[in-house]
Amino acid sequence: MKLVNRISLIVTPSQTMHQWLIDSQFEGIPDFNELSAESSCYLVDEPQQELAIAEILSQLVEQHGETIWHSELGVWDEFGDNSPAFNGSEQFSQWFNVSLSGLTFDLAAASLMVANVDSI
Repeated sequence: MKLVNRISLIVTPSQTMHQWLIDSQFEGIPDFNELSAESSCYLVDEPQQELAIAEILSQLVEQHGETIWHSELGVWDEFGDNSPAFNGSEQFSQWFNVSLSGLTFDLAAASLMVANVDSI
């Protein structure tokens, strides 16, 4: 087991995100329970100072919200043709539920693969 020097933002779609999928008439939309049963994990730098969890989450969504927004919506709308523009943390919080995992461990036997998806 290896400790990873990152914390994890766990992002799960909300009902608002699900409704956008339905309204946009994408193919293969799961029901809300299925959609919300899966989450995405975003590794971010550990905070440099001790803060309350709510404050850490707020800062991290402020810092990374737009990147996560485009990543999550891009799963369904690759070219962004039907995606609404990102309008800040309040909108983000309406579309996604976010939680924090303070410690991240790697239990896999194989080495961690790191790929820069921005260049793909």
